[in-house]
Amino acid sequence: MFKTTQSSKRMVSLILSALMVWSTLLVSGANAAVVSTSDMLVEHQQFENKQAVKDFVNRDDVKQQMLDLGVSPQDVDSRINSMTSAELAQLNANLQDAPAGAGVVGVVLTIFIVFVITDVIGATDIFPFIRPVN
Repeated sequence: MFKTTQSSKRMVSLILSALMVWSTLLVSGANAAVVSTSDMLVEHQQFENKQAVKDFVNRDDVKQQMLDLGVSPQDVDSRINSMTSAELAQLNANLQDAPAGAGVVGVVLTIFIVFVITDVIGATDIFPFIRPVN
């Protein structure tokens, strides 16, 4: 009886040791790097630009205009999320420069044109009637 208990303890300890070694191989090391202030400012500015564009697009009159053009809100949201920081900054500048209420049609058309261009180059597939170049 003593021998089976001793051998079972040894077997359990070997199995647990092997599991500990195996589990440490699965864990990847954490990578830490210094984040500069300029990187944080760029990221924050991109977030602010994205949020300003989303706030504008989520207005009822803009939403209705986009639906009239055949663009669903999900497509608009996914396209805004995939925009580069330069595209977001340019679109946000257009939104800021437009007079209140008067530039809605112009900005909606600008967004529509951006969607058409991205469909033509094959980056998105919003409009079924546009065939990508590639």
